[in-house]
Amino acid sequence: MLSDVLLDRVLYYIIWACRAGSKTFLYGGLDTWYKSCVNPRLETKILGGSEGQSLLSYEAINTFWKLTELEKEFLVRPMLKQSGEWKNGSKISILAASSKSVRGPHPQVLKLDEVDEIDEQVYNDALSQPQGKYGYPSSLGQFSTNHNIDGQMDRAIEKAELSGTPVYRYCIFEVLESCKDYTCSTCKMSSVCPGTQMKEADGYYKISDFVQKMQTLSQGAIDRDWLCIKTGLGDAVYEEEYDENVTLVNVPLNLDAPVGLSLDWGGTDPFSAGVWQAKGSNAWVRVTEVFLPSVGMSATNPNFMRMCKEKPWWKLVNVIVYDNSRPDLINEWKKEFAGKTVKFIPADRTDIDAGVECVKNAMRPVSGAPALFVNRSCVNWRREIVKYKINQKTGQIIDKDNHTQDETRYWIQKMVRANDGGYFSILSKDVSPE
Repeated sequence: MLSDVLLDRVLYYIIWACRAGSKTFLYGGLDTWYKSCVNPRLETKILGGSEGQSLLSYEAINTFWKLTELEKEFLVRPMLKQSGEWKNGSKISILAASSKSVRGPHPQVLKLDEVDEIDEQVYNDALSQPQGKYGYPSSLGQFSTNHNIDGQMDRAIEKAELSGTPVYRYCIFEVLESCKDYTCSTCKMSSVCPGTQMKEADGYYKISDFVQKMQTLSQGAIDRDWLCIKTGLGDAVYEEEYDENVTLVNVPLNLDAPVGLSLDWGGTDPFSAGVWQAKGSNAWVRVTEVFLPSVGMSATNPNFMRMCKEKPWWKLVNVIVYDNSRPDLINEWKKEFAGKTVKFIPADRTDIDAGVECVKNAMRPVSGAPALFVNRSCVNWRREIVKYKINQKTGQIIDKDNHTQDETRYWIQKMVRANDGGYFSILSKDVSPE
Protein backbone atom coordinates (compact mmCIF):
# COMPACT_ATOMS: atom_id res chain seq x y z
CA MET A 1 0.00 0.00 0.00
CA LEU A 2 2.63 2.57 1.04
CA SER A 3 4.92 1.49 -1.80
CA ASP A 4 2.02 1.78 -4.27
CA VAL A 5 1.52 5.39 -3.22
CA LEU A 6 5.19 6.37 -2.95
CA LEU A 7 6.07 4.85 -6.34
CA ASP A 8 2.98 6.26 -8.07
CA ARG A 9 1.63 2.83 -8.92
CA VAL A 10 -1.70 4.36 -7.92
CA LEU A 11 -2.63 8.01 -8.50
CA TYR A 12 -6.23 7.96 -7.32
CA TYR A 13 -6.74 5.94 -4.15
CA ILE A 14 -8.59 5.70 -0.83
CA ILE A 15 -7.10 4.50 2.44
CA TRP A 16 -9.48 3.37 5.18
CA ALA A 17 -7.45 2.93 8.32
CA CYS A 18 -7.76 2.70 12.09
CA ARG A 19 -7.20 5.34 14.70
CA ALA A 20 -3.49 5.83 15.44
CA GLY A 21 -2.71 4.20 12.08
CA SER A 22 -0.26 6.98 11.01
CA LYS A 23 -2.41 7.97 8.04
CA THR A 24 -1.44 11.64 8.25
CA PHE A 25 2.21 10.89 9.00
CA LEU A 26 2.70 8.52 6.07
CA TYR A 27 0.39 9.82 3.34
CA GLY A 28 0.07 13.47 4.25
CA GLY A 29 3.65 13.78 5.50
CA LEU A 30 6.16 11.28 4.13
CA ASP A 31 4.67 10.94 0.65
CA THR A 32 4.27 14.71 0.22
CA TRP A 33 7.75 15.48 1.56
CA TYR A 34 9.51 12.84 -0.54
CA LYS A 35 7.78 13.65 -3.83
CA SER A 36 8.27 17.39 -3.39
CA CYS A 37 12.01 16.79 -2.91
CA VAL A 38 12.50 14.59 -5.99
CA ASN A 39 9.95 16.09 -8.43
CA PRO A 40 10.54 19.67 -9.60
CA ARG A 41 7.49 21.94 -9.97
CA LEU A 42 5.14 19.51 -8.23
CA GLU A 43 2.33 21.27 -6.40
CA THR A 44 0.43 19.54 -3.57
CA LYS A 45 -2.59 20.75 -1.63
CA ILE A 46 -3.62 19.12 1.66
CA LEU A 47 -7.13 19.55 3.05
CA GLY A 48 -7.93 18.26 6.51
CA GLY A 49 -11.27 17.69 8.15
CA SER A 50 -10.44 20.47 10.60
CA GLU A 51 -7.77 23.09 11.21
CA GLY A 52 -6.19 20.84 13.80
CA GLN A 53 -6.10 17.91 11.38
CA SER A 54 -4.48 20.05 8.69
CA LEU A 55 -1.78 21.17 11.14
CA LEU A 56 -0.93 17.53 11.77
CA SER A 57 0.13 17.29 8.12
CA TYR A 58 2.44 20.28 8.62
CA GLU A 59 3.92 18.68 11.72
CA ALA A 60 4.44 15.40 9.86
CA ILE A 61 6.31 17.11 7.01
CA ASN A 62 8.35 19.12 9.49
CA THR A 63 9.36 15.89 11.23
CA PHE A 64 11.18 14.73 8.09
CA TRP A 65 13.14 17.99 7.91
CA LYS A 66 14.21 17.45 11.51
CA LEU A 67 15.15 13.82 10.82
CA THR A 68 17.18 14.59 7.69
CA GLU A 69 18.46 18.12 8.49
CA LEU A 70 18.00 18.96 4.78
CA GLU A 71 15.70 21.95 5.22
CA LYS A 72 18.29 24.59 4.25
CA GLU A 73 19.41 22.56 1.23
CA PHE A 74 15.92 22.04 -0.21
CA LEU A 75 13.68 24.90 0.92
CA VAL A 76 13.61 28.50 -0.29
CA ARG A 77 12.77 29.55 3.27
CA PRO A 78 11.71 27.74 6.47
CA MET A 79 8.30 26.12 6.20
CA LEU A 80 5.24 27.99 7.36
CA LYS A 81 2.30 26.22 8.97
CA GLN A 82 0.21 26.71 5.83
CA SER A 83 2.80 26.40 3.06
CA GLY A 84 6.26 25.44 1.93
CA GLU A 85 8.33 26.20 -1.18
CA TRP A 86 11.20 24.07 -2.49
CA LYS A 87 14.18 25.38 -4.43
CA ASN A 88 13.23 22.99 -7.26
CA GLY A 89 9.93 24.83 -7.72
CA SER A 90 7.73 22.38 -5.82
CA LYS A 91 5.14 23.80 -3.43
CA ILE A 92 2.76 22.55 -0.79
CA SER A 93 -0.22 24.34 0.73
CA ILE A 94 -2.34 23.31 3.69
CA LEU A 95 -5.87 24.48 3.02
CA ALA A 96 -8.52 25.80 5.35
CA ALA A 97 -11.71 23.75 5.35
CA SER A 98 -13.85 26.27 3.47
CA SER A 99 -15.34 26.42 -0.01
CA LYS A 100 -13.50 29.69 -0.68
CA SER A 101 -10.09 28.15 -0.04
CA VAL A 102 -10.66 25.02 -2.15
CA ARG A 103 -12.43 26.37 -5.24
CA GLY A 104 -9.52 28.22 -6.86
CA PRO A 105 -6.35 26.07 -6.82
CA HIS A 106 -5.51 23.42 -9.43
CA PRO A 107 -2.46 21.48 -8.18
CA GLN A 108 -1.35 18.19 -9.64
CA VAL A 109 -1.84 16.49 -6.25
CA LEU A 110 -4.68 16.82 -3.77
CA LYS A 111 -4.71 15.00 -0.43
CA LEU A 112 -7.85 14.79 1.70
CA ASP A 113 -7.05 13.92 5.31
CA GLU A 114 -9.86 12.56 7.54
CA VAL A 115 -12.44 12.56 4.78
CA ASP A 116 -15.23 11.63 7.21
CA GLU A 117 -14.82 15.00 8.98
CA ILE A 118 -14.80 17.24 5.88
CA ASP A 119 -17.94 19.28 5.20
CA GLU A 120 -19.86 17.84 2.25
CA GLN A 121 -19.86 21.08 0.23
CA VAL A 122 -16.16 21.67 0.86
CA TYR A 123 -15.39 18.05 -0.06
CA ASN A 124 -17.29 18.25 -3.35
CA ASP A 125 -15.71 21.60 -4.26
CA ALA A 126 -12.23 20.24 -3.55
CA LEU A 127 -12.63 17.24 -5.87
CA SER A 128 -12.32 19.53 -8.90
CA GLN A 129 -8.79 20.60 -7.94
CA PRO A 130 -6.35 17.97 -9.31
CA GLN A 131 -4.99 18.85 -12.76
CA GLY A 132 -2.06 17.34 -14.61
CA LYS A 133 0.71 19.74 -15.75
CA TYR A 134 4.50 20.02 -16.20
CA GLY A 135 4.58 16.36 -17.16
CA TYR A 136 2.91 15.11 -13.96
CA PRO A 137 -0.53 13.45 -14.04
CA SER A 138 -3.24 14.49 -11.61
CA SER A 139 -3.52 12.60 -8.33
CA LEU A 140 -6.10 12.39 -5.54
CA GLY A 141 -5.39 10.64 -2.25
CA GLN A 142 -8.07 10.23 0.40
CA PHE A 143 -7.42 8.76 3.84
CA SER A 144 -9.60 8.53 6.90
CA THR A 145 -11.18 6.44 9.58
CA ASN A 146 -14.75 5.46 8.64
CA HIS A 147 -17.08 6.04 11.54
CA ASN A 148 -19.96 8.15 10.21
CA ILE A 149 -23.06 6.36 8.95
CA ASP A 150 -23.72 7.42 5.37
CA GLY A 151 -20.82 9.88 5.73
CA GLN A 152 -18.25 11.22 3.29
CA MET A 153 -16.04 8.15 3.62
CA ASP A 154 -18.93 5.76 2.98
CA ARG A 155 -19.84 7.67 -0.17
CA ALA A 156 -16.22 7.97 -1.32
CA ILE A 157 -15.70 4.21 -0.97
CA GLU A 158 -18.95 3.45 -2.79
CA LYS A 159 -17.92 5.66 -5.73
CA ALA A 160 -14.43 4.18 -5.74
CA GLU A 161 -15.77 0.64 -5.92
CA LEU A 162 -18.00 1.57 -8.85
CA SER A 163 -15.16 3.25 -10.74
CA GLY A 164 -12.44 0.71 -9.93
CA THR A 165 -10.41 3.14 -7.81
CA PRO A 166 -8.19 1.20 -5.35
CA VAL A 167 -9.44 1.11 -1.76
CA TYR A 168 -6.90 0.03 0.87
CA ARG A 169 -7.92 -0.91 4.39
CA TYR A 170 -5.87 -1.72 7.46
CA CYS A 171 -6.71 -2.07 11.14
CA ILE A 172 -4.86 -1.82 14.45
CA PHE A 173 -3.31 -5.27 14.00
CA GLU A 174 -1.27 -3.93 11.08
CA VAL A 175 0.49 -1.45 13.38
CA LEU A 176 0.46 -3.32 16.70
CA GLU A 177 3.63 -4.49 18.44
CA SER A 178 4.48 -8.17 18.87
CA CYS A 179 2.54 -10.10 21.51
CA LYS A 180 5.38 -12.63 22.00
CA ASP A 181 5.39 -11.99 25.76
CA TYR A 182 1.65 -12.67 26.10
CA THR A 183 -0.10 -16.03 26.64
CA CYS A 184 -2.98 -16.52 24.22
CA SER A 185 -5.28 -18.22 26.74
CA THR A 186 -5.14 -15.27 29.15
CA CYS A 187 -4.62 -12.40 26.69
CA LYS A 188 -7.29 -9.71 26.92
CA MET A 189 -7.11 -9.27 23.12
CA SER A 190 -8.02 -12.88 22.42
CA SER A 191 -11.64 -12.10 21.46
CA VAL A 192 -10.52 -9.99 18.48
CA CYS A 193 -6.99 -11.25 17.78
CA PRO A 194 -6.47 -12.50 14.18
CA GLY A 195 -4.12 -15.31 15.22
CA THR A 196 -0.70 -16.43 16.38
CA GLN A 197 0.96 -14.47 13.57
CA MET A 198 0.80 -11.49 15.92
CA LYS A 199 3.76 -13.06 17.73
CA GLU A 200 5.84 -11.97 14.72
CA ALA A 201 4.38 -8.45 14.50
CA ASP A 202 6.75 -5.49 14.52
CA GLY A 203 4.41 -2.51 14.84
CA TYR A 204 4.68 0.52 17.07
CA TYR A 205 1.31 0.64 18.85
CA LYS A 206 1.44 -0.69 22.40
CA ILE A 207 -0.71 -3.72 23.25
CA SER A 208 -1.37 -2.27 26.69
CA ASP A 209 -2.84 0.84 25.09
CA PHE A 210 -5.15 -1.17 22.86
CA VAL A 211 -6.27 -3.35 25.76
CA GLN A 212 -7.12 -0.17 27.63
CA LYS A 213 -9.28 0.94 24.68
CA MET A 214 -11.05 -2.43 24.72
CA GLN A 215 -11.86 -1.95 28.40
CA THR A 216 -13.21 1.59 28.08
CA LEU A 217 -14.83 1.78 24.61
CA SER A 218 -18.00 0.11 23.38
CA GLN A 219 -17.75 -2.87 21.03
CA GLY A 220 -19.17 -0.68 18.27
CA ALA A 221 -16.40 1.90 18.72
CA ILE A 222 -13.74 -0.83 18.74
CA ASP A 223 -15.19 -2.30 15.53
CA ARG A 224 -15.42 1.03 13.70
CA ASP A 225 -12.36 2.96 14.82
CA TRP A 226 -9.83 0.22 15.56
CA LEU A 227 -10.79 -2.94 13.64
CA CYS A 228 -12.17 -1.08 10.60
CA ILE A 229 -15.40 -3.07 10.65
CA LYS A 230 -18.24 -0.77 9.68
CA THR A 231 -21.09 -1.05 12.12
CA GLY A 232 -23.67 1.32 13.52
CA LEU A 233 -22.73 4.07 15.94
CA GLY A 234 -24.19 2.32 18.96
CA ASP A 235 -27.27 4.54 18.90
CA ALA A 236 -29.23 2.96 16.04
CA VAL A 237 -32.68 1.68 17.00
CA TYR A 238 -32.02 -1.70 15.35
CA GLU A 239 -28.31 -1.84 16.21
CA GLU A 240 -28.32 -5.48 17.30
CA GLU A 241 -31.07 -6.82 15.05
CA TYR A 242 -30.33 -5.44 11.58
CA ASP A 243 -27.93 -7.60 9.58
CA GLU A 244 -27.61 -6.76 5.89
CA ASN A 245 -26.63 -10.32 5.09
CA VAL A 246 -29.90 -11.61 6.56
CA THR A 247 -32.49 -8.87 6.16
CA LEU A 248 -31.57 -7.72 2.63
CA VAL A 249 -32.61 -10.04 -0.19
CA ASN A 250 -32.93 -10.08 -3.95
CA VAL A 251 -36.63 -10.87 -4.37
CA PRO A 252 -38.37 -9.15 -7.30
CA LEU A 253 -42.00 -8.12 -7.38
CA ASN A 254 -44.27 -11.07 -8.23
CA LEU A 255 -47.01 -9.82 -10.56
CA ASP A 256 -49.01 -13.00 -9.95
CA ALA A 257 -49.34 -12.49 -6.18
CA PRO A 258 -51.27 -10.03 -4.00
CA VAL A 259 -49.62 -6.92 -2.63
CA GLY A 260 -49.96 -5.07 0.68
CA LEU A 261 -49.12 -1.43 1.37
CA SER A 262 -47.88 0.36 4.48
CA LEU A 263 -48.42 4.12 4.39
CA ASP A 264 -46.86 7.03 6.25
CA TRP A 265 -48.10 10.53 5.46
CA GLY A 266 -45.92 13.45 4.50
CA GLY A 267 -46.54 17.09 3.66
CA THR A 268 -43.72 18.88 5.45
CA ASP A 269 -42.22 15.37 5.72
CA PRO A 270 -41.87 12.79 2.94
CA PHE A 271 -44.68 10.43 1.98
CA SER A 272 -43.60 6.79 2.17
CA ALA A 273 -45.20 3.53 1.01
CA GLY A 274 -43.81 0.05 1.57
CA VAL A 275 -44.92 -2.61 -0.93
CA TRP A 276 -45.15 -6.05 0.68
CA GLN A 277 -45.59 -9.60 -0.51
CA ALA A 278 -45.80 -12.79 1.52
CA LYS A 279 -42.76 -15.01 1.94
CA GLY A 280 -44.01 -18.35 3.19
CA SER A 281 -46.66 -18.56 5.89
CA ASN A 282 -45.32 -16.07 8.41
CA ALA A 283 -42.90 -13.69 6.73
CA TRP A 284 -43.01 -10.67 4.44
CA VAL A 285 -40.71 -9.08 1.91
CA ARG A 286 -40.68 -5.37 1.23
CA VAL A 287 -40.32 -5.89 -2.51
CA THR A 288 -40.29 -2.23 -3.47
CA GLU A 289 -41.27 1.22 -2.18
CA VAL A 290 -42.53 4.65 -3.17
CA PHE A 291 -40.90 7.66 -1.51
CA LEU A 292 -42.00 11.23 -2.22
CA PRO A 293 -39.62 13.79 -0.63
CA SER A 294 -40.98 17.00 0.87
CA VAL A 295 -39.75 19.32 -1.88
CA GLY A 296 -41.71 22.46 -2.65
CA MET A 297 -45.41 21.80 -3.19
CA SER A 298 -44.95 18.38 -4.75
CA ALA A 299 -45.36 16.35 -1.54
CA THR A 300 -49.14 16.09 -1.57
CA ASN A 301 -51.40 13.10 -1.17
CA PRO A 302 -52.81 13.36 -4.76
CA ASN A 303 -49.26 13.36 -6.15
CA PHE A 304 -48.32 10.47 -3.88
CA MET A 305 -51.33 8.43 -5.04
CA ARG A 306 -50.58 9.31 -8.66
CA MET A 307 -47.06 7.90 -8.28
CA CYS A 308 -48.44 4.69 -6.77
CA LYS A 309 -51.16 4.27 -9.42
CA GLU A 310 -48.48 4.28 -12.12
CA LYS A 311 -46.76 1.24 -10.60
CA PRO A 312 -47.34 -2.28 -11.99
CA TRP A 313 -48.46 -3.57 -8.58
CA TRP A 314 -51.33 -1.08 -8.13
CA LYS A 315 -54.06 -3.49 -9.23
CA LEU A 316 -52.66 -6.23 -6.97
CA VAL A 317 -53.24 -4.36 -3.68
CA ASN A 318 -55.54 -6.20 -1.28
CA VAL A 319 -54.60 -4.74 2.13
CA ILE A 320 -53.36 -1.35 3.34
CA VAL A 321 -52.00 -0.60 6.81
CA TYR A 322 -52.00 3.15 7.26
CA ASP A 323 -50.99 5.96 9.56
CA ASN A 324 -54.27 6.82 11.28
CA SER A 325 -53.30 10.39 12.18
CA ARG A 326 -54.85 11.77 8.97
CA PRO A 327 -58.35 10.38 8.34
CA ASP A 328 -58.84 12.91 5.53
CA LEU A 329 -55.94 11.43 3.55
CA ILE A 330 -56.93 7.80 4.00
CA ASN A 331 -60.44 8.69 2.87
CA GLU A 332 -58.93 9.80 -0.44
CA TRP A 333 -57.28 6.39 -0.72
CA LYS A 334 -60.50 4.61 0.11
CA LYS A 335 -62.24 6.45 -2.71
CA GLU A 336 -59.58 5.21 -5.14
CA PHE A 337 -60.36 1.61 -4.14
CA ALA A 338 -64.17 2.00 -3.96
CA GLY A 339 -65.89 -1.18 -5.17
CA LYS A 340 -62.72 -3.26 -4.79
CA THR A 341 -61.88 -5.83 -2.13
CA VAL A 342 -59.17 -3.98 -0.26
CA LYS A 343 -58.88 -4.21 3.51
CA PHE A 344 -57.87 -1.00 5.31
CA ILE A 345 -56.20 -1.45 8.70
CA PRO A 346 -55.34 1.55 10.91
CA ALA A 347 -51.89 1.42 12.45
CA ASP A 348 -51.33 1.30 16.19
CA ARG A 349 -49.39 4.52 16.85
CA THR A 350 -50.02 4.73 20.61
CA ASP A 351 -46.91 2.82 21.70
CA ILE A 352 -43.89 3.23 19.42
CA ASP A 353 -41.68 1.12 21.70
CA ALA A 354 -44.06 -1.82 21.44
CA GLY A 355 -44.04 -1.55 17.66
CA VAL A 356 -40.26 -1.36 17.58
CA GLU A 357 -40.07 -4.54 19.65
CA CYS A 358 -42.28 -6.26 17.09
CA VAL A 359 -39.90 -5.21 14.30
CA LYS A 360 -36.89 -6.37 16.30
CA ASN A 361 -38.48 -9.76 16.86
CA ALA A 362 -39.37 -10.03 13.16
CA MET A 363 -35.80 -9.17 12.14
CA ARG A 364 -34.01 -11.35 14.65
CA PRO A 365 -36.30 -13.60 16.69
CA VAL A 366 -35.00 -15.41 19.73
CA SER A 367 -36.21 -18.63 18.13
CA GLY A 368 -37.47 -19.47 14.69
CA ALA A 369 -36.81 -17.79 11.36
CA PRO A 370 -36.88 -14.04 10.61
CA ALA A 371 -40.19 -12.65 9.38
CA LEU A 372 -38.99 -9.36 7.87
CA PHE A 373 -37.01 -9.11 4.63
CA VAL A 374 -36.25 -6.13 2.42
CA ASN A 375 -35.39 -6.07 -1.26
CA ARG A 376 -31.98 -4.51 -1.84
CA SER A 377 -33.57 -2.07 -4.28
CA CYS A 378 -35.38 -0.31 -1.39
CA VAL A 379 -32.73 2.40 -1.11
CA ASN A 380 -34.77 4.77 1.08
CA TRP A 381 -35.45 2.03 3.63
CA ARG A 382 -31.76 1.10 3.64
CA ARG A 383 -30.74 4.73 4.07
CA GLU A 384 -33.10 5.38 6.94
CA ILE A 385 -32.56 2.24 8.98
CA VAL A 386 -28.95 3.18 9.76
CA LYS A 387 -29.98 6.78 10.54
CA TYR A 388 -32.95 5.82 12.73
CA LYS A 389 -31.48 6.55 16.17
CA ILE A 390 -31.98 6.81 19.90
CA ASN A 391 -31.10 9.96 21.83
CA GLN A 392 -28.33 8.72 24.11
CA LYS A 393 -29.21 11.24 26.83
CA THR A 394 -32.98 10.68 27.00
CA GLY A 395 -33.20 7.12 25.70
CA GLN A 396 -36.03 8.20 23.38
CA ILE A 397 -36.22 7.44 19.66
CA ILE A 398 -35.42 10.54 17.62
CA ASP A 399 -38.31 11.61 15.41
CA LYS A 400 -36.20 12.05 12.29
CA ASP A 401 -35.17 9.97 9.25
CA ASN A 402 -37.91 7.52 10.16
CA HIS A 403 -40.63 7.59 7.48
CA THR A 404 -39.88 4.20 5.95
CA GLN A 405 -39.26 2.86 9.44
CA ASP A 406 -42.61 4.12 10.73
CA GLU A 407 -44.64 2.45 8.00
CA THR A 408 -42.56 -0.72 8.33
CA ARG A 409 -43.45 -0.75 12.01
CA TYR A 410 -47.16 -0.29 11.17
CA TRP A 411 -47.04 -3.26 8.81
CA ILE A 412 -45.11 -5.67 11.00
CA GLN A 413 -47.15 -4.92 14.09
CA LYS A 414 -50.41 -5.71 12.29
CA MET A 415 -49.41 -8.39 9.80
CA VAL A 416 -46.73 -10.61 11.36
CA ARG A 417 -47.83 -13.36 13.70
CA ALA A 418 -45.70 -14.50 16.60
CA ASN A 419 -43.95 -17.86 16.32
CA ASP A 420 -46.59 -19.58 18.44
CA GLY A 421 -49.33 -18.60 16.02
CA GLY A 422 -50.70 -15.65 18.02
CA TYR A 423 -50.41 -11.95 17.29
CA PHE A 424 -47.74 -9.82 18.87
CA SER A 425 -49.10 -8.10 21.96
CA ILE A 426 -47.90 -6.08 24.92
CA LEU A 427 -49.26 -6.66 28.42
CA SER A 428 -50.96 -3.62 29.92
CA LYS A 429 -49.99 -4.48 33.50
CA ASP A 430 -47.18 -6.11 35.45
CA VAL A 431 -47.98 -9.80 36.03
CA SER A 432 -44.54 -10.84 37.26
CA PRO A 433 -44.47 -12.77 40.58
CA GLU A 434 -43.82 -10.91 43.80
